[in-house]
Amino acid sequence: MIDFDKIKDIAFRGIRRTSVFMGLGVNAARDERLKEYQLTDLVMFRVMPDSVDDQTLAKFKAEFHRWIISNGLRELVETFATFLDQIHKACFLIKRNKIEVSREEANRYLQKFEKMGIKDKLNRLRSEFSIFTDREKYLSSINKARHCITHRQGKVGPEDLRGKGTFRLAWLGMEIYAETTSGNRHSLMPPFPKNSIILESGDRVMMSFVERVKEYKLGETVAFSPNDIGEICLLFHLATDDITKSALEYAKSMGIEIRDKENQKCLCCKRGIPKKRPRRCPVCGHVFQGKGWSGIDAHWRAKHENIMSYKKFWKSLCREHTS
Repeated sequence: MIDFDKIKDIAFRGIRRTSVFMGLGVNAARDERLKEYQLTDLVMFRVMPDSVDDQTLAKFKAEFHRWIISNGLRELVETFATFLDQIHKACFLIKRNKIEVSREEANRYLQKFEKMGIKDKLNRLRSEFSIFTDREKYLSSINKARHCITHRQGKVGPEDLRGKGTFRLAWLGMEIYAETTSGNRHSLMPPFPKNSIILESGDRVMMSFVERVKEYKLGETVAFSPNDIGEICLLFHLATDDITKSALEYAKSMGIEIRDKENQKCLCCKRGIPKKRPRRCPVCGHVFQGKGWSGIDAHWRAKHENIMSYKKFWKSLCREHTS
């Protein structure tokens, strides 16, 4: 049995680990009270003296700060690659039921995919199974940065430029801002303004995705701030959802019955209520007028409140049954 929620959690676990471990490391690097850098007092052989001056210690902590962020990025990308491997394997197993292929051929095919880079993995999933995310170009860009960090300690080389003047790094970030009725915008992103922002009637708090871009010349060092990594974690989270949803659609197109967590709790799904309109009550079969659930609240409270509260019923519905 293929559990897509379990596969999705491979990527989500990498995102959580990156966020938590990077938070612990960055906070430690910034803590002025933390000055102990030896592994333990019990180690007989040491590569560094027991005490250094404040300037050297500051350099240690600055390098540690960069090291933590770089390792967080590596784990984020590598666990996402493992997630793609498992998505590909699951979809191949579904497809294998429809074609003739030996175990040896299947193993070679899967191993070949595992050796691909992020960009090639995404291209293969799109071309073979129609599994995709609109954020592919940003994932490939982040993977190029990971490659530079892993093989050249983040120092941009000719391999990164590929004949261009600069190495361009891009990802999707998030902007939150207050917009007044006159059209003025006030950023609500850190660092926050010292003075309070007073919103009047009609003013709105808005959120939008924006493209972040960094460019590096030959010999410069690729670097990320903690906020950058936070946004990149969100990017990978959204891409994971996109790809998992596409994989579920592929499985359904191949005649596989999918029971994900959302549909398991949806009362309409449990009762076999069609997802196409008109809407039907999952308890008594009453057909609601119009294109939606007009009158469901009064109907439910009058007739089915003894089964579950209306609030709990409505919250149980999956996206397909509420849209």
